[in-house]
Amino acid sequence: MADTVTIAHDVVAALNVRDYAAVAQLADDDIAIAGIGEGSEIGRAALRDRLARHFAAFDETYGDATIMTASGGSPVAVRLTARGQVSSGKSYATEKVLLIDFDDGLMTRLSLLADAGDLQRQLAG
Repeated sequence: MADTVTIAHDVVAALNVRDYAAVAQLADDDIAIAGIGEGSEIGRAALRDRLARHFAAFDETYGDATIMTASGGSPVAVRLTARGQVSSGKSYATEKVLLIDFDDGLMTRLSLLADAGDLQRQLAG
């Protein structure tokens, strides 16, 4: 079984350099995506497209990663500090959580969770 903690670190590193293909390679063909944009979608191509749109709108990087793993290695929660800038030029720093499910060493679900109210307050101020 692949080390899910290592894969989670690899996902964060790939997101920080905008290597969406590397993230997709770590995913199952039918990965479920939620919280990156609106609604949900299935598949590697959808994952790459959603990540590209997200980072075009929110030029953010992730740091201070704390990885929490369930017994058996899945799911994995990665608590992050997201530091970024929106297209208007306003900067922000907020906590986000990547929630990743795995099966046979591949990501089967990737969700990005955030306190939207916190981000809205920062950008309004």
